[in-house]
Amino acid sequence: MTIVLEMSTDQNILATQLNAAWDPIAARYPWAQVAASNLQIPAGSTIVVIAHGNGTEIGNAHPGPIDITPQAFLALVQGNMAAGAPGQIFISTCGPGIAEFAAGVALAAGQNNIWQHTSIFGHSDPVAGPVPPPGDISWFQIFAG
Repeated sequence: MTIVLEMSTDQNILATQLNAAWDPIAARYPWAQVAASNLQIPAGSTIVVIAHGNGTEIGNAHPGPIDITPQAFLALVQGNMAAGAPGQIFISTCGPGIAEFAAGVALAAGQNNIWQHTSIFGHSDPVAGPVPPPGDISWFQIFAG
């Protein structure tokens, strides 16, 4: 099951689609629903996150409205789980530094044994097309669960 989480309110992020090779998307949630932390995502789901980002946070392109640190990201995703942990998380941003951000998520997740079997992948490209499919060479694995 593929779930898309929009962790930005910027229009270019909201318009970003996933490549047709992704599994059928079960749900796509805007920031307001993600921030409420009550989505009840089933354990083992594949989560695709779309946002602007840099090495220390993801969210909106301009600082202020949405600034999500790796620790806050972990809490947001876990707060939206029904129980258990996601199977895979794909973090797609249009800004540089996704490896550093995803490594921060992996470090935070390493302190949380619930995520010990969750794989974390990162991808960063300008907003110019759909999010690449899983297995594409533009994804790099940051954390192997």
